[in-house]
Amino acid sequence: MRAVRAASLTLQRGEIVALVGESGSGKTTLGLAVLRILPRNADQTSGTIRYEHRDLGAMDRSELQRIRGDQISMIFQDPIAGLNPIITVGQQVEEVITSHRAVSKSEARERALEALNSMRLPDPVRIAKSFPGELSGGMCQRIMIAIATALDPQVLIADEPTASLDVTVQAQILYELERLRDERGTAILLITHDMGVVAQIAERVAIIYAGKVMEVDDVVPLYQQPRHPYTWALLDTLPRLDRRRRSKLRQIPGGLPDLTSEEIGEHCAYLDRCPKALTKCRTDGEPDLTEVVGGRIGQRVACYNPVLEV
Repeated sequence: MRAVRAASLTLQRGEIVALVGESGSGKTTLGLAVLRILPRNADQTSGTIRYEHRDLGAMDRSELQRIRGDQISMIFQDPIAGLNPIITVGQQVEEVITSHRAVSKSEARERALEALNSMRLPDPVRIAKSFPGELSGGMCQRIMIAIATALDPQVLIADEPTASLDVTVQAQILYELERLRDERGTAILLITHDMGVVAQIAERVAIIYAGKVMEVDDVVPLYQQPRHPYTWALLDTLPRLDRRRRSKLRQIPGGLPDLTSEEIGEHCAYLDRCPKALTKCRTDGEPDLTEVVGGRIGQRVACYNPVLEV
C-alpha cells in the first residue's frame, strides 16, 4: 500500500500550514514520516524530507534523536494515549528536557513547571504530581503541547490537536498554538479534517487525497475559489447559513480508492468521484502538483481540468 506519495509541502518559520483530508488520506502517516517514526510495517521508499537544508532521511539514529523533541516536535492525536499512564506528568516533561539539555534535576523540574504554566494550566505544581488518568482530556492535550514545546522547537507537527474536545477547550488549544507561532515563531503543520479549525488558524492549506497533495493555496482564496474538484466538494459538504432550512447536508459520493491497487498512480486518484473528469484524466497518468497559470505565488493544483475562477 502506498499510503503517501507525491506529497510536496513547504513550511516557513512563523507559519501555520493545515494539511486537510478525509480519514485514511495519509495525513498522519505524512506527519510521522517527517520525524521518521513510522510504524514497523511502513517504510519510506523515495523522496526527501529537508529541514534547514539537511535531509532527515540521510541522518543516522543518534543525529536524528538530537533533533526530535528539540528542534522538531509532534503533538499526537490521542492526548491520553500519548502520555505514559504510570509516570507523573512532571516527570514526563522533565524527561524531554534532560534528554536534550545538560541540566540538573532541580533545573529540569523548574523548566517543566514553566512549560506547564505557559499552557495556562491551573496549579501546575499539583498537575506535575498528577498521573494522566487523573486529568481531563483537555488538560492532557495541553500537557502534550507543553512536552512538545518545552525546548522551543522550530517546527511543531500537530496531529488533530482538537479532536474529541468540546468547543470551549478547542478554542483554548487553538489559542495556544497561535501564541506559539506569534511569540516563538514556531512553524506549525496542523493535521486536521476540520475545515472550521483551518479557517480560524491557518495561513495556508494543503489538501491531501489518497496520499497525494491535490491543492495548495492561501486559506482565504482557497475557501473563496477552490481550484481542485475535490477541494470544492469538501467545502460543499460544510453546513452553510445561506442554505434552505432543514436541507440535507451534502456528501461526496463514493469513497477513497483501494491504495493496494496496482492502478494507484496510473491516473488521478479522484477520477471515479470527480464530476469534471476528462478522458485524459484516465489516459495521461496522474497529474503533477503545478503552479496555477495566472494564479498567486504558491498556488498549486494537481488537476487536468481545474475549476475555473469566477
